[in-house]
Amino acid sequence: MPEDVSAKPAHWLFTATILTAAAGTFFGIFFLFISAETAIRVATALMVGVVGILSFLRHSIFYRSDQVRMNWMQENPQFQIEVGIANLSIGTIALVVSLLDWGAQACGITLMIYGLYILLTLVVHARDALHSPEKNKRPIAKIGNSALFALILFGFAFFALQNAGA
Repeated sequence: MPEDVSAKPAHWLFTATILTAAAGTFFGIFFLFISAETAIRVATALMVGVVGILSFLRHSIFYRSDQVRMNWMQENPQFQIEVGIANLSIGTIALVVSLLDWGAQACGITLMIYGLYILLTLVVHARDALHSPEKNKRPIAKIGNSALFALILFGFAFFALQNAGA
């Protein structure tokens, strides 16, 4: 890994991801008081669509910067790039579903899929915390943040599916 790689691009993308997830939560709840349909579409677009695309950029395009940020250096970043592509795939579908108004059921399923994906990242964070504690900064924060985000995604998913009559 070249020594001149900076963690800053990945740090800024990760910060944008966290802020977007927070905005999706805030505006999703805010619009619940105006229109359930709008709330569901906004939550899907921001928390899955934009977050997924930002995660793709961080993991796949700025993967070297992300490796420095995570202190997870590897010579073959194919797995990291695949994770980014998975985020792009789910994020793109979320934007299509929400922007083309495919309905609450489609949004709910998309929210649930991303919620499950995020929940399963807990396994990776917990494994890393147990097997490589010296490499992990704030493992409880990583696990807690992933758990909270998954819970929020599942909450909006269940609301959307209930709203759709599923």
